Amino acid sequence: MSWIDETLALLLPSEEETVLLQACLLTGAPAREAWDRCRADPERLASARALLPLLAASAAANEPRIDPATLAFLRAAALREDLRAGRFRRIVAEALAGLADAGPPVLVTRGAALAATVYRAPSHRHCHDLDLLVPNGDVAAAADALHRIGWTGPATRLRHPSGVEAALHATVFDVPYFAAPLDEFVRGSETVAIEGAAARVPSAESTLIHVLGHAASSSSRRRLCWVTDAWHLLVHRADLRWTEVVARLGACGLALPASVMLEYLGRLGAPVPTASLAALVQRARAAGRAEEDAAVAGTYRGAGGDLGRLWRAQRSWRGRLGVARWALAPSAGYVRTALAPRRDWLLPLCYLYRPVRYLAGALGGPTRG
Repeated sequence: MSWIDETLALLLPSEEETVLLQACLLTGAPAREAWDRCRADPERLASARALLPLLAASAAANEPRIDPATLAFLRAAALREDLRAGRFRRIVAEALAGLADAGPPVLVTRGAALAATVYRAPSHRHCHDLDLLVPNGDVAAAADALHRIGWTGPATRLRHPSGVEAALHATVFDVPYFAAPLDEFVRGSETVAIEGAAARVPSAESTLIHVLGHAASSSSRRRLCWVTDAWHLLVHRADLRWTEVVARLGACGLALPASVMLEYLGRLGAPVPTASLAALVQRARAAGRAEEDAAVAGTYRGAGGDLGRLWRAQRSWRGRLGVARWALAPSAGYVRTALAPRRDWLLPLCYLYRPVRYLAGALGGPTRG
């Protein structure tokens, strides 16, 4: 296993988390076996808040051997989430109506879109905020439309009076190297209803790319929703155009992290075609230095900016030297994309900046990616 593989393994859930996910997602005897192995109790399950609705549904469907107190805890959690999901969907519908009246077109993405399209019940997908992609880039106009109906704050983090937050995005990914063209997300988008309001959502192919790309670069993957999102999407959309998915993941610079995550989903039992995964793995093996550096940067960012985690993940000094090389002297192609120096003569200053940043992180705690 190369040092890149060891680093990207940090993208994946732990063994303990995997057992919990199996209890959520599998059915019949495999699900009951996972329940036996996860040693469920209310105190332990409370830390997996985002998974509670799915765990409750699994307990009802598979009847695992769990004590009455745990079963009562799951039923109460499911009821609370059902009520919460109803309020959230009404707020989303209100926002979409306001945007339809006075704002630019938007795409609903991530949790709100997935809850409305691939989960058995909307309340099975815990949603705490609303993500909107603005295809024409007019984020200010979209924010103004929401301000007019009572939302407050900047476009990057608007807030509804209820406390629900919304983010408006002009780009698909926050990591500049993962360059997903907006027109590809608009093309093939579909219309679904959320509490009676029309919502445009990306195609299944775009949604899978978005789920994997966001998980590859965000600390939110620790909530494990990316696994359940991708799982339900793969199960629900058997007509997924895998040739397109593989080509677009490669073009976005996501082949390395996506191949690791899809391989994990396949081991978990999701329907990932062997030939498509092999094609993506082949593309990942051909990745250049800049693409490797971007994948490591996404892992670093998702680890909360903790360089020590990347260092400790390595099993050899060769791996640790790889992490040190990435931290101090990444490829010029990656640096130009990530830091975007306006002049070539500024490029050396970017390299001087990196050790200062990591030293500051070592003295003051993890730095942001």
